[in-house]
Amino acid sequence: MAIIAFTGTSTILIVCLSVAALNVVVRRESSNIVEKQIQLLVQASQSVAPAILDHAEACAAPMTNSAAFKPLQAYTDEVFPQAQTSLTVKGSRGIQSLLPGQVPGSVSHPAWLPQGGFAGLVVDRGQLEIRNVVVQQRGACDVTAIFSLPLGPELAKRLSSAAGLAVKAVSPKPFRAHPTQRVFRNIEGNFLPGISRPAAVVITVRNWQTGTPEDWVAYSVQPSYANTFEDVARLGSQLANWVWLLGALSLTVLLLDASGVWMCIMLGSDIATAIDDLSSAARKIASGNFAWRAPVRSKDQVGELVGSFNEMAIALDRLQKEEAAKLRLESELQVARIVQEHLFPRVVPVLRGATIAGRTLEAREIGGDLYDFFDLGQERIGILCADVSGKGIPAALMMANLQAIARAHLHDGTNGPSAPPDHFVQLLNQQLTGRFGDNRYATLFWAEYNAQTGVLTYVNAGQPAPILIRSTGETERLDSDAFPIGMFADARYTARELRMGPGSRLVIFSDGLTDAQNTKEEEFGDERVIDSCKSIAAGIDAKGVADRVMRAAAEWSAGTEQFDDTTVVVMDVPVEAYTRHRWLPGVSTDTPTLREV
Repeated sequence: MAIIAFTGTSTILIVCLSVAALNVVVRRESSNIVEKQIQLLVQASQSVAPAILDHAEACAAPMTNSAAFKPLQAYTDEVFPQAQTSLTVKGSRGIQSLLPGQVPGSVSHPAWLPQGGFAGLVVDRGQLEIRNVVVQQRGACDVTAIFSLPLGPELAKRLSSAAGLAVKAVSPKPFRAHPTQRVFRNIEGNFLPGISRPAAVVITVRNWQTGTPEDWVAYSVQPSYANTFEDVARLGSQLANWVWLLGALSLTVLLLDASGVWMCIMLGSDIATAIDDLSSAARKIASGNFAWRAPVRSKDQVGELVGSFNEMAIALDRLQKEEAAKLRLESELQVARIVQEHLFPRVVPVLRGATIAGRTLEAREIGGDLYDFFDLGQERIGILCADVSGKGIPAALMMANLQAIARAHLHDGTNGPSAPPDHFVQLLNQQLTGRFGDNRYATLFWAEYNAQTGVLTYVNAGQPAPILIRSTGETERLDSDAFPIGMFADARYTARELRMGPGSRLVIFSDGLTDAQNTKEEEFGDERVIDSCKSIAAGIDAKGVADRVMRAAAEWSAGTEQFDDTTVVVMDVPVEAYTRHRWLPGVSTDTPTLREV
């Protein structure tokens, strides 16, 4: 029924629009025919004024002979009834008329009149007419020939006869659109066929005083639908051809409507059955039975719809199982996260003359960054900061293995000294290379700090260069010149030393800190890390420094997703730690050597 109603409404609408368009075409064509007839008269009158001017005598000749004008006047009276002609000469003897019966008068031409004359439609003080004006200078005289034909009732009769339409003269008036005219009157006057309201013949004329073009209503014409249909019928060999064509089109429409009814009945039955099956299947699935399937009764589009519904049910069943597995995995990840948190130092070691602290933030549930502190005995401490390649569970497993290897190769200070830093890093590299595959590695920074001497011995294996801030505010980068561990088993590493002066501060971090991006995809960068570290007051301990650096990076990347693990380890040597020490003689204050008082 919906298809039938849509088809019928569309057909009626198309027919109405076609009839309305036809009515507009008929009315516009009727007005165009009259306008073309007027233009033909304008073209025919263009030769009258020049012909009159050709019969004018010289300026010095007497103006009494008018016999030459009689044949021309007879022609204009026959071809252009109601037309008026004049021929005037303006010279030393004043203004004279050459045509009989014409009274001499003043000859004035508007300023816009082109040199040589004008031919066309004009409006002169509310009167529409065809006017042809030719001006020539002969010796000392100005000769002017004027032909004018008013657009009045007599010309309307001639136009009616020539165009085969009922043309009536109306009172001339400017043509203006009426914005306040009601919409119904516009529809009635232009779109509804059979309305007796005539169509206006609008022509473009020149204002004789100003020369500006204006649109004026000259005549009204009654549209002729019969003439239009006769013209259309003449397009074929016989009028009966159009009748048969219209009959064939009508029969085609009836057949299409009958086919539409049959299709509606068939489709309605199939669709109703399919909807019942789908409704029953939807209720089953809503109750939690994702194994229910709707029967496929046909192979058409309705059958494809039922098949798509069954595929959706299969996808929902698979999604439910995946969601359950995901929940189990998330639960396991939560347990793994708790376990990993216990791998980080639970208690910060107490070191004489220095404070140390570390912070880490994983990009996922578990991460691959590692930091740890080792008690090496004799007031020495080991600091480990590493970044395992990759993220998630693989990186976490590799991180835990790296920590286990590191603790296995370090003594606690009771059974003997620990391995030298460079040898220790080489052992870690040999143990890690190839254990997790050829493309797995870790950047690492290992440092040993001696609280008695204030000396820091370190090895940087591919880690971002830590920042050392002196008490004077000067910064120093602990650059790396070695490969990350786990890449080459025979790699060699070299340890370096520096002395931590009073008021110095060491900030170790992973690349997740510098690579943090804001909403404009701008990285935090080394410069901002240095500025953040230098802006922290000297009296704040290592824990406060680590918290402030992490907070600065978090504020920078607010509103964006963290894509890498971030770790910060800080060792701070306050100035107060050296009040119980004195400097050795001859040693610069930049590299102090401590001796117990």
